[in-house]
Amino acid sequence: MKANQKVEQFYPFWNNKPVSVPLLGFDVGGWFPFQRFSVLKDVAEDEYIEPQTLHPEACLDDYRAYLHRLQDVADDLVKGVAPIPAIPWIEGMLGCRIKRKGESFWAEERKVSYDELKTFDSFTSSPWYHTYIHFVRTLKGAFGAACPVGLPILRGVSDLLGALRGHEEAILDGLEKPEVVKHTALKLARVIVHLTRAHHREAGLFQGGTFIEQYGLWAPGPMVRMQEDASALYSPELFRTCILPADRRIAQEFPYSLLHLHASSLFLVEEFLTVKEIGVFQINRDVGEMGLPEMFPFLKRIQEKGRRLLLRGPFSVEDYRWIKEHLSPIGLIVQTVVPSLEEGKALLEEARRIFQRSGL
Repeated sequence: MKANQKVEQFYPFWNNKPVSVPLLGFDVGGWFPFQRFSVLKDVAEDEYIEPQTLHPEACLDDYRAYLHRLQDVADDLVKGVAPIPAIPWIEGMLGCRIKRKGESFWAEERKVSYDELKTFDSFTSSPWYHTYIHFVRTLKGAFGAACPVGLPILRGVSDLLGALRGHEEAILDGLEKPEVVKHTALKLARVIVHLTRAHHREAGLFQGGTFIEQYGLWAPGPMVRMQEDASALYSPELFRTCILPADRRIAQEFPYSLLHLHASSLFLVEEFLTVKEIGVFQINRDVGEMGLPEMFPFLKRIQEKGRRLLLRGPFSVEDYRWIKEHLSPIGLIVQTVVPSLEEGKALLEEARRIFQRSGL
């Protein structure tokens, strides 16, 4: 299926139009985007990485190999590229040092005082910011005619606050000085909004819309990727007071938005649902964590509120059957993460049969 045909399938999704089957997608090796890039494999364990060592021109062959592999994934989702998803870009822009741990890169907590967090206006002067924009421009020049240059994994407000203050410190701060934390969170929201707008300005539109690479998600206008992994550490009241106003601010700035959550944060679903501008709830079903039946009350609640749902995880044939029986296909995307293309093709055939698709 050509890119323009795939794009057309997203209009019913965004408009919550009646459909008989969900959109189906596969992500081959998606848990570890680190593996796609040879330049990252040269970084030793516990070694810091600097933005000056990342040159998008040197990564183009890796991107080409990745796109070539995706040609054999005949699903509903749009395929594209993004600045290296394994890099915690915003944390680097905000002064965190970035270190390799296993097959990931993590930001070291800065644990700075609020006096040092009065403003983030200088983040656009960071070498990490300039490297990010250089990646977007280079990818646009190399691939923009054939596929979109989308947003990569970008951490959310609670994640960034934890990286800057320390996660334990941020929670204690919320209890002791919630207004200070709320004010800082709102400033971090402005950073996310600014970077997202800068990305879209440089990447331009693809088929009239924008794109989140990790999820193969296209929207017919500017879209923001939100995330709140660290929200699992907050009580509902604390999150509502300190962080949620910032998420509301971010979502209000864009006509299309996606919020990434893990099952460990589903107890906050009612809080997130108060932000009517959040368009898509992207829920990970993580290995060894809550299964679909346990997640069902939260997933049902999201759909009852007319919100769109993007489920991502290592789904099985039994999971497909469960999804078909228990969830509405309206505004639903099911993205299966598989370790190999061969496994993906086999599951694709099963998905076609279970969801009664004649072809994807």
